Amino acid sequence: MGHAKRATTMTQVNRDQLETVQGVIAFGRRSPDEAAPAVEVPTYDQVPMVSYDIPIRDARPIAHELSLDREGFELIRQKSSCEGLHDPEVVREKYMDEMVPFIKDYFNASWVVPRRSGTYMRRSAGTALPKNGWNSSELLREPGGLAHIDYPPIAGPMIAAAENQVQGIPIRPYSRMMIIQAWRALSPPPQDFPLAFCDASTLAPSDISVVEYVSNLRNEANSVSKTTVIHRDEKQRWYYFPDMLPDELILFKGYDSDTHYAPRAAHSAFDNRRAQPGAHPRESIEGRFFVYFA
Repeated sequence: MGHAKRATTMTQVNRDQLETVQGVIAFGRRSPDEAAPAVEVPTYDQVPMVSYDIPIRDARPIAHELSLDREGFELIRQKSSCEGLHDPEVVREKYMDEMVPFIKDYFNASWVVPRRSGTYMRRSAGTALPKNGWNSSELLREPGGLAHIDYPPIAGPMIAAAENQVQGIPIRPYSRMMIIQAWRALSPPPQDFPLAFCDASTLAPSDISVVEYVSNLRNEANSVSKTTVIHRDEKQRWYYFPDMLPDELILFKGYDSDTHYAPRAAHSAFDNRRAQPGAHPRESIEGRFFVYFA
């Protein structure tokens, strides 16, 4: 499906031999006696969390093998007009304008609806502010070091219907609907807090728990919604793409109404400054899109 170029060559690689870095990620506590350090995660105050220092594999050598319907994420080439822009409102509008037709074409979809409240920029805590400051601060977040999937399966159709209502879009029948998340780095490589993904084929149903999340965004202050947290298991394989370039795009799946293609991408940011002590503070943008098939 789609017309975008994959980001690497077609070379078969043994995944057990991929280079790794170590990254600390927060996971939901699986049991009271779990032998891992306790950690608190903002807005997840009611969820017991623990941290693990885990190996994270370099996914670039296997980028051509990755599939949204198997691992749940993939890396492609796609240029953006957002490079060099800093105003979150401007970046958000440009990103949605260019990504909607691209995603429709890439998936050969019938129509695509962007989640307007789900497109925002992230920046590392140490990032210097632009000369004129930041606008629309509710669209800015720090990278989240929590293993999670944004949407529980039951929430996908409800959120899609709510977005149609907000945008005044008539609800139409469809045979399949996916929530696709599109992430790119806006800062130069290497980035200090890259995004890591769990291979969905290594994630067991028992590794996933639905929890309540309390938003701290200004336009959603104190609103409670449901999300999922991941419990750590040694069978899980985590990957990242080092040195992300402005013309590279990570697509990952948050929901799929076709249960045959159920894998969803658990993900988390992690601090990679042990391996890259001179890494640049990360700036990135992520958009979320409802992808429909008639």
